[in-house]
Amino acid sequence: MPDAPLGRLTLLAPVPAPTTNFAPVWLAAGLGYAAEEGLDLRIEIAGSPKEAADGVIAGHGDLTFINVVFTLLARDRGVPFCPFYAFVRAQNRAFSVPVASPIRDIAGLRGKTIGLHYDDPELFDFACAVLRGSGIDPTRDVAFKTLPGTPLDAPRMADAIRGNEVDAIWQLDVFAGFMAAEGVPLRLLPAPMIDRLTPSSCFNAMDATLAAKPEALGAFGRAVAKATLFALGNPERAVRTMWRCFPDAAPPPGTDAGQAFRRERAALDVRLAGHRIDSAPIPLWGAISAPEIAAWQDFLLATGAIHTRRAPEVYFSDALVGAFNDFDPAPVLAAAPGET
Repeated sequence: MPDAPLGRLTLLAPVPAPTTNFAPVWLAAGLGYAAEEGLDLRIEIAGSPKEAADGVIAGHGDLTFINVVFTLLARDRGVPFCPFYAFVRAQNRAFSVPVASPIRDIAGLRGKTIGLHYDDPELFDFACAVLRGSGIDPTRDVAFKTLPGTPLDAPRMADAIRGNEVDAIWQLDVFAGFMAAEGVPLRLLPAPMIDRLTPSSCFNAMDATLAAKPEALGAFGRAVAKATLFALGNPERAVRTMWRCFPDAAPPPGTDAGQAFRRERAALDVRLAGHRIDSAPIPLWGAISAPEIAAWQDFLLATGAIHTRRAPEVYFSDALVGAFNDFDPAPVLAAAPGET
């Protein structure tokens, strides 16, 4: 891309295919926001959160977006992996059960089978930490089972829940939207020890990349902020734009397009609620605060997931927040309601 003065950034996406679940990531490129910022943004599919994180750590990409848990676990191992943009502010992991289930809290999972919506070792560790925090031994008191169709075949996963193959699910937030669209509404179990923890998913890079490419990463953050505003302004158009710009995100031929759209829209609506910054401690795009990271660290230390206490500032960077917010939102908001 010869007219990209800020050069190329390669983002490793922690998913098996482009997905409207994370529409602002792809729309930052698809709507031209990254190019307008002078950035050549390349999005490469990594497959899973662990593969994406490992790829960035190994130098195969510049950044990825993953749960804060990965960052604290990596720092605990001495890896200089750093969140620099809070992408999904609300907690995006939870245990859930079918609406009619008699299970009312995490303690009620004792003796039950828990389905995994996304089979990833470090997010599994997060689930185990939550269980331990509720007095449940994850190695003896529960069983885990990967849901058929994991991670993105919603009809197969819904059939498994209907068939009582699992009693509960350790899920990503968008899963509730998928299942509601499939006629299997779920109810989140309260988890006071994690429900208050924010942010959840962040863009992460190595410390060396943050030091070497601040202008490019600042431009990237602006592009994502604009794409997030666009999706919030018109989620229906966001889904259809994703399908048009990234055909791999669209339903394959022979699929019920109407049902697919309802499922994708329901999942995106759930996710967009978590992107809002209105109630954030610092109501700016991408902002992360030291007290938020300290709360995450306290939880993971208390449950034995990490072992060393460090100053919260070691775990994140807020150096580029000003750059992320250095744009006029009015043109983006004006464009969002256009044709769907």
